Amino acid sequence: MPQSIVKLKGNTYYIDSAVNIGLISDDKGNTIIIDTGLDDDMGRKILKFMGEQNLLPSAIINTHSHADHCGGNSFITKRTGIPVYASYFEKQLIECPLLEPFYLFSASPLKEMKNKFLMAKESNVNHIREEGEIEIQGIPLKIIPLFGHSPGMIGVASYDNVLFVGDAFFSPYILDKHGLGYFTDIKNTLKSLEYLKNLKYDYFVPSHGDVLEDPMPTIEVNIKRINEIAEKILEFCSEPKSREEITAYMIDIYKVKLNIGQYYLTSSTISAFLTYLTDEGMMTIEISENNLKWKRI
Repeated sequence: MPQSIVKLKGNTYYIDSAVNIGLISDDKGNTIIIDTGLDDDMGRKILKFMGEQNLLPSAIINTHSHADHCGGNSFITKRTGIPVYASYFEKQLIECPLLEPFYLFSASPLKEMKNKFLMAKESNVNHIREEGEIEIQGIPLKIIPLFGHSPGMIGVASYDNVLFVGDAFFSPYILDKHGLGYFTDIKNTLKSLEYLKNLKYDYFVPSHGDVLEDPMPTIEVNIKRINEIAEKILEFCSEPKSREEITAYMIDIYKVKLNIGQYYLTSSTISAFLTYLTDEGMMTIEISENNLKWKRI
């Protein structure tokens, strides 16, 4: 539950919430919003908190298209008319939210998957930004590609030397709570984590978890967890196993709390690991008993 706007440094702030919301202002109070939370209610709270601090909404940047990061777009843009920025891939899902449950289910999704946790309200993305230094409403920023958790996820760095990293990494508490984090691309996730090790910012702001001055220990915990999951999959696949068998095994190992949506999020993550392990030459695929099965090499 958000409490208030917290100043980090200079004109860079965040709203401490289930999803940390970034705010980057100029000296006149014109403010860029980094992510907008899950729904209209969060969008309403963002505008309320900003109004209390005389911060004027100028633009939204979505780090990625997951519903808890862009669900407040619709409310805020209807109230203010401000533009939205995102990467090319994420734009498609923000503008057509049905695509998320559709690709998770790989067909027209079950009605149980058509909820606000997997489908934000649709909103337009007015500008595409992938990487590099930009200026929005006179406010200088740097866009940093952080692909992996989502295919086109970006980070946003303020001129106060604060980096908002989206879901590039998770706190140890979040990892322990959920066991299996959500990933779409393991190789790119690892690349992004290694890249983050070399960046120098005063503060790193993950979307979930505490603001960090030194992200290195948390990054290492994330890398360790990814490698642990990969090794558990390899150990289980000493004999050929289907994706469904591997998913069920990993759900049991990590005590994932299931509903229909969470099952398909977990299955998608397992698919990402199977792609990674196969592409890296650690697993092979065979067709057996009318099913695809993976086996450790």
